Amino acid sequence: MADPTDPPAPPGQQPWPRTPGQPPAWGWAPPPGSPPPATGAWPPPRTAPHGVPYGPEPPQPPQPPRPARNPVPAPPGSPTMLRLELGLVLLLAFAPGILGLLVLALGAAGSSEVETKLVPSVVGIVFQLFLSWSPVLVIGFLLARNREGWPGIGLTRFRPSDLGMGVALWVASYLLVLVLALLFQSFGQREVDFLPESLPLWFRVVQAVLLAVTAGFTEEIVARGYAQTRLEQLRAPTAVVVLLPTALWGVLHVYQGLGPALTILGLGLMYAWYFHRTRRLWPLILAHILFDGTQLVRILTGL
Repeated sequence: MADPTDPPAPPGQQPWPRTPGQPPAWGWAPPPGSPPPATGAWPPPRTAPHGVPYGPEPPQPPQPPRPARNPVPAPPGSPTMLRLELGLVLLLAFAPGILGLLVLALGAAGSSEVETKLVPSVVGIVFQLFLSWSPVLVIGFLLARNREGWPGIGLTRFRPSDLGMGVALWVASYLLVLVLALLFQSFGQREVDFLPESLPLWFRVVQAVLLAVTAGFTEEIVARGYAQTRLEQLRAPTAVVVLLPTALWGVLHVYQGLGPALTILGLGLMYAWYFHRTRRLWPLILAHILFDGTQLVRILTGL
Protein backbone atom coordinates (compact mmCIF):
# COMPACT_ATOMS: atom_id res chain seq x y z
CA MET A 1 0.00 0.00 0.00
CA ALA A 2 1.25 3.43 -0.87
CA ASP A 3 2.31 5.94 1.72
CA PRO A 4 0.39 9.25 1.67
CA THR A 5 3.75 11.02 1.74
CA ASP A 6 4.93 9.37 -1.48
CA PRO A 7 5.00 11.68 -4.47
CA PRO A 8 2.46 10.93 -7.18
CA ALA A 9 3.60 8.35 -9.72
CA PRO A 10 4.14 9.46 -13.31
CA PRO A 11 1.31 8.64 -15.73
CA GLY A 12 1.29 4.99 -16.72
CA GLN A 13 3.33 3.84 -13.70
CA GLN A 14 2.19 2.59 -10.31
CA PRO A 15 4.00 3.24 -7.08
CA TRP A 16 6.18 0.39 -5.96
CA PRO A 17 4.53 -1.55 -3.06
CA ARG A 18 6.54 -1.66 0.14
CA THR A 19 6.09 -2.79 3.68
CA PRO A 20 5.63 -0.42 6.59
CA GLY A 21 8.93 1.08 7.70
CA GLN A 22 10.52 0.59 4.30
CA PRO A 23 12.10 3.76 2.86
CA PRO A 24 10.02 5.44 0.17
CA ALA A 25 10.99 4.81 -3.45
CA TRP A 26 11.07 8.55 -4.17
CA GLY A 27 9.31 8.06 -7.45
CA TRP A 28 11.66 5.32 -8.71
CA ALA A 29 9.95 2.67 -10.85
CA PRO A 30 11.50 -0.43 -12.42
CA PRO A 31 11.75 -0.69 -16.20
CA PRO A 32 8.82 -2.44 -17.85
CA GLY A 33 9.14 -6.22 -17.73
CA SER A 34 11.75 -6.38 -14.94
CA PRO A 35 10.96 -8.59 -11.93
CA PRO A 36 10.15 -6.80 -8.69
CA PRO A 37 12.75 -6.93 -5.93
CA ALA A 38 12.28 -9.09 -2.88
CA THR A 39 10.04 -7.66 -0.18
CA GLY A 40 12.03 -5.48 2.15
CA ALA A 41 15.08 -5.27 -0.13
CA TRP A 42 16.53 -1.81 -0.31
CA PRO A 43 17.91 -0.49 -2.50
CA PRO A 44 16.67 -2.55 -5.46
CA PRO A 45 19.31 -4.38 -7.51
CA ARG A 46 21.04 -2.49 -10.28
CA THR A 47 19.74 -3.21 -13.73
CA ALA A 48 21.24 -2.79 -17.16
CA PRO A 49 19.65 -0.38 -19.64
CA HIS A 50 17.51 -3.18 -21.09
CA GLY A 51 16.18 -4.37 -17.74
CA VAL A 52 18.58 -7.31 -17.36
CA PRO A 53 20.19 -7.38 -13.90
CA TYR A 54 23.94 -6.87 -13.85
CA GLY A 55 25.87 -10.06 -13.23
CA PRO A 56 28.87 -10.49 -10.96
CA GLU A 57 32.06 -8.63 -11.81
CA PRO A 58 34.21 -10.61 -14.27
CA PRO A 59 37.26 -12.14 -12.64
CA GLN A 60 40.47 -10.17 -13.12
CA PRO A 61 43.26 -12.01 -14.95
CA PRO A 62 46.13 -12.96 -12.64
CA GLN A 63 49.12 -10.67 -12.75
CA PRO A 64 52.18 -12.33 -14.25
CA PRO A 65 55.00 -12.86 -11.73
CA ARG A 66 58.02 -10.59 -11.91
CA PRO A 67 60.64 -12.30 -14.10
CA ALA A 68 63.65 -13.64 -12.25
CA ARG A 69 65.93 -12.40 -15.04
CA ASN A 70 65.71 -9.10 -16.84
CA PRO A 71 65.45 -9.72 -20.57
CA VAL A 72 68.34 -9.07 -22.91
CA PRO A 73 67.37 -6.19 -25.24
CA ALA A 74 67.44 -6.66 -28.97
CA PRO A 75 70.76 -5.78 -30.63
CA PRO A 76 70.74 -2.07 -31.53
CA GLY A 77 72.84 -2.59 -34.66
CA SER A 78 74.75 -5.01 -36.80
CA PRO A 79 77.15 -7.54 -35.23
CA THR A 80 80.08 -5.66 -36.73
CA MET A 81 79.04 -2.43 -35.06
CA LEU A 82 78.54 -4.19 -31.71
CA ARG A 83 82.00 -5.77 -31.93
CA LEU A 84 83.61 -2.41 -32.67
CA GLU A 85 81.81 -0.74 -29.75
CA LEU A 86 82.71 -3.58 -27.38
CA GLY A 87 86.36 -3.49 -28.48
CA LEU A 88 86.53 0.27 -27.94
CA VAL A 89 85.08 0.06 -24.43
CA LEU A 90 87.32 -2.84 -23.40
CA LEU A 91 90.37 -1.02 -24.80
CA LEU A 92 89.60 2.10 -22.77
CA ALA A 93 88.88 0.06 -19.65
CA PHE A 94 91.78 -2.38 -19.64
CA ALA A 95 94.57 -0.86 -21.76
CA PRO A 96 95.86 1.53 -19.03
CA GLY A 97 96.06 -1.30 -16.51
CA ILE A 98 97.78 -3.66 -18.93
CA LEU A 99 100.23 -0.91 -19.87
CA GLY A 100 100.98 -0.40 -16.18
CA LEU A 101 101.67 -4.13 -15.86
CA LEU A 102 104.16 -3.93 -18.72
CA VAL A 103 105.91 -1.00 -17.09
CA LEU A 104 106.03 -2.91 -13.82
CA ALA A 105 107.43 -6.00 -15.55
CA LEU A 106 110.19 -3.90 -17.14
CA GLY A 107 111.19 -2.67 -13.69
CA ALA A 108 110.25 0.99 -14.10
CA ALA A 109 108.58 1.44 -10.73
CA GLY A 110 107.21 4.79 -9.68
CA SER A 111 109.08 7.02 -7.33
CA SER A 112 108.13 6.60 -3.69
CA GLU A 113 108.90 10.26 -3.05
CA VAL A 114 105.96 11.30 -5.27
CA GLU A 115 103.56 9.17 -3.24
CA THR A 116 104.58 10.92 -0.03
CA LYS A 117 103.73 14.41 -1.32
CA LEU A 118 100.17 15.67 -1.13
CA VAL A 119 99.87 17.69 -4.35
CA PRO A 120 101.28 14.99 -6.66
CA SER A 121 99.07 12.44 -4.91
CA VAL A 122 95.98 14.57 -5.54
CA VAL A 123 96.92 14.91 -9.20
CA GLY A 124 97.49 11.17 -9.40
CA ILE A 125 94.08 10.39 -7.88
CA VAL A 126 92.32 12.78 -10.26
CA PHE A 127 94.06 11.20 -13.24
CA GLN A 128 93.20 7.72 -12.00
CA LEU A 129 89.53 8.67 -11.58
CA PHE A 130 89.50 10.10 -15.10
CA LEU A 131 90.88 6.88 -16.57
CA SER A 132 88.41 4.78 -14.55
CA TRP A 133 85.30 6.76 -15.49
CA SER A 134 86.17 7.32 -19.16
CA PRO A 135 84.80 3.93 -20.31
CA VAL A 136 81.56 4.56 -18.41
CA LEU A 137 81.15 7.94 -20.13
CA VAL A 138 81.69 6.26 -23.49
CA ILE A 139 79.14 3.58 -22.59
CA GLY A 140 76.63 6.29 -21.66
CA PHE A 141 77.18 7.97 -25.04
CA LEU A 142 76.75 4.70 -26.93
CA LEU A 143 73.58 3.79 -25.05
CA ALA A 144 72.09 7.24 -25.72
CA ARG A 145 73.03 7.13 -29.39
CA ASN A 146 71.52 3.66 -29.81
CA ARG A 147 68.43 4.70 -27.76
CA GLU A 148 68.97 1.81 -25.35
CA GLY A 149 69.25 3.44 -21.94
CA TRP A 150 70.97 2.19 -18.80
CA PRO A 151 68.27 -0.43 -18.02
CA GLY A 152 69.41 -2.27 -21.16
CA ILE A 153 72.65 -3.25 -19.41
CA GLY A 154 71.02 -4.11 -16.08
CA LEU A 155 71.13 -0.72 -14.35
CA THR A 156 67.38 -0.60 -13.76
CA ARG A 157 65.42 1.29 -11.13
CA PHE A 158 66.74 0.64 -7.62
CA ARG A 159 64.53 -1.66 -5.53
CA PRO A 160 64.67 -2.14 -1.74
CA SER A 161 65.44 -5.83 -2.30
CA ASP A 162 68.65 -4.79 -4.09
CA LEU A 163 70.03 -3.51 -0.79
CA GLY A 164 69.49 -6.82 0.99
CA MET A 165 70.90 -8.80 -1.91
CA GLY A 166 73.89 -6.47 -2.09
CA VAL A 167 74.68 -7.07 1.58
CA ALA A 168 74.27 -10.84 1.10
CA LEU A 169 76.65 -10.77 -1.88
CA TRP A 170 79.13 -8.71 0.14
CA VAL A 171 79.19 -11.33 2.93
CA ALA A 172 79.49 -14.12 0.36
CA SER A 173 82.32 -12.22 -1.35
CA TYR A 174 84.22 -11.82 1.89
CA LEU A 175 83.91 -15.52 2.77
CA LEU A 176 84.83 -16.61 -0.76
CA VAL A 177 87.94 -14.43 -0.83
CA LEU A 178 89.07 -15.79 2.55
CA VAL A 179 88.82 -19.36 1.25
CA LEU A 180 90.47 -18.61 -2.11
CA ALA A 181 93.28 -16.63 -0.47
CA LEU A 182 94.15 -19.71 1.60
CA LEU A 183 94.05 -21.93 -1.48
CA PHE A 184 96.25 -19.66 -3.61
CA GLN A 185 98.64 -18.35 -0.96
CA SER A 186 101.42 -20.61 -2.28
CA PHE A 187 101.44 -18.66 -5.56
CA GLY A 188 102.79 -15.62 -3.72
CA GLN A 189 101.67 -12.03 -3.53
CA ARG A 190 103.18 -8.57 -3.77
CA GLU A 191 102.70 -5.92 -1.10
CA VAL A 192 100.99 -2.87 -2.55
CA ASP A 193 100.68 0.38 -0.60
CA PHE A 194 97.23 1.57 -1.68
CA LEU A 195 97.04 4.26 1.01
CA PRO A 196 100.54 5.54 1.88
CA GLU A 197 100.85 6.19 5.61
CA SER A 198 102.97 9.29 5.02
CA LEU A 199 99.94 11.15 3.64
CA PRO A 200 97.45 12.92 5.99
CA LEU A 201 94.71 10.74 7.43
CA TRP A 202 91.89 12.86 5.98
CA PHE A 203 93.32 12.46 2.49
CA ARG A 204 93.67 8.70 2.92
CA VAL A 205 90.04 8.43 4.06
CA VAL A 206 88.80 10.47 1.08
CA GLN A 207 91.01 8.43 -1.22
CA ALA A 208 89.63 5.16 0.19
CA VAL A 209 86.02 6.27 -0.33
CA LEU A 210 86.71 7.45 -3.89
CA LEU A 211 88.53 4.24 -4.78
CA ALA A 212 85.77 1.97 -3.40
CA VAL A 213 82.89 3.86 -5.02
CA THR A 214 84.70 4.24 -8.34
CA ALA A 215 85.66 0.57 -8.52
CA GLY A 216 82.15 -0.54 -7.58
CA PHE A 217 80.45 1.47 -10.32
CA THR A 218 82.98 1.42 -13.15
CA GLU A 219 84.12 -2.19 -12.99
CA GLU A 220 80.61 -3.62 -12.65
CA ILE A 221 79.17 -1.41 -15.40
CA VAL A 222 82.00 -2.27 -17.82
CA ALA A 223 82.84 -5.91 -17.04
CA ARG A 224 79.40 -7.17 -16.10
CA GLY A 225 76.68 -4.86 -17.40
CA TYR A 226 78.02 -3.72 -20.76
CA ALA A 227 80.44 -6.49 -21.79
CA GLN A 228 78.21 -9.41 -20.84
CA THR A 229 75.16 -7.80 -22.43
CA ARG A 230 76.98 -7.15 -25.71
CA LEU A 231 78.35 -10.70 -25.78
CA GLU A 232 74.87 -12.11 -25.27
CA GLN A 233 73.55 -9.90 -28.07
CA LEU A 234 76.33 -11.30 -30.27
CA ARG A 235 75.09 -14.82 -29.36
CA ALA A 236 78.38 -15.82 -27.74
CA PRO A 237 78.42 -19.07 -25.74
CA THR A 238 77.62 -18.76 -22.05
CA ALA A 239 81.17 -19.72 -21.10
CA VAL A 240 82.55 -16.85 -23.18
CA VAL A 241 79.98 -14.41 -21.77
CA VAL A 242 80.99 -15.26 -18.21
CA LEU A 243 84.72 -15.88 -18.61
CA LEU A 244 86.01 -13.30 -21.10
CA PRO A 245 85.23 -10.02 -19.23
CA THR A 246 86.05 -11.63 -15.88
CA ALA A 247 89.41 -12.90 -17.12
CA LEU A 248 90.36 -9.41 -18.33
CA TRP A 249 89.27 -8.03 -14.96
CA GLY A 250 91.42 -10.59 -13.16
CA VAL A 251 94.48 -9.79 -15.31
CA LEU A 252 94.38 -6.19 -14.09
CA HIS A 253 95.12 -7.45 -10.56
CA VAL A 254 98.29 -9.35 -11.47
CA TYR A 255 100.30 -6.44 -10.05
CA GLN A 256 99.27 -7.73 -6.61
CA GLY A 257 100.75 -11.15 -7.39
CA LEU A 258 99.45 -14.34 -8.98
CA GLY A 259 97.69 -15.51 -5.81
CA PRO A 260 95.57 -12.35 -5.39
CA ALA A 261 94.87 -12.28 -9.15
CA LEU A 262 93.47 -15.83 -9.03
CA THR A 263 91.45 -14.90 -5.95
CA ILE A 264 89.97 -11.87 -7.70
CA LEU A 265 89.24 -14.07 -10.73
CA GLY A 266 87.19 -16.40 -8.54
CA LEU A 267 85.32 -13.46 -7.04
CA GLY A 268 84.65 -12.08 -10.52
CA LEU A 269 83.23 -15.41 -11.66
CA MET A 270 80.73 -15.31 -8.82
CA TYR A 271 79.69 -11.78 -9.80
CA ALA A 272 79.50 -12.73 -13.49
CA TRP A 273 77.33 -15.78 -12.70
CA TYR A 274 74.96 -13.66 -10.60
CA PHE A 275 74.58 -11.07 -13.34
CA HIS A 276 74.03 -13.77 -15.96
CA ARG A 277 71.23 -15.22 -13.83
CA THR A 278 69.50 -11.95 -12.93
CA ARG A 279 70.89 -9.16 -15.15
CA ARG A 280 70.66 -6.71 -12.24
CA LEU A 281 73.64 -4.47 -11.49
CA TRP A 282 72.66 -2.67 -8.30
CA PRO A 283 73.31 -5.63 -5.94
CA LEU A 284 76.72 -6.17 -7.55
CA ILE A 285 77.64 -2.48 -7.32
CA LEU A 286 76.71 -2.37 -3.63
CA ALA A 287 78.55 -5.62 -2.87
CA HIS A 288 81.64 -4.41 -4.72
CA ILE A 289 81.69 -1.06 -2.89
CA LEU A 290 81.23 -2.74 0.49
CA PHE A 291 83.91 -5.34 -0.23
CA ASP A 292 86.52 -2.83 -1.41
CA GLY A 293 85.57 -0.48 1.41
CA THR A 294 86.12 -3.26 3.95
CA GLN A 295 89.56 -4.02 2.56
CA LEU A 296 90.56 -0.34 2.59
CA VAL A 297 89.31 0.11 6.16
CA ARG A 298 91.51 -2.80 7.19
CA ILE A 299 94.47 -1.03 5.59
CA LEU A 300 93.65 2.25 7.33
CA THR A 301 93.29 0.61 10.72
CA GLY A 302 96.26 -1.72 10.26
CA LEU A 303 94.21 -4.90 10.77
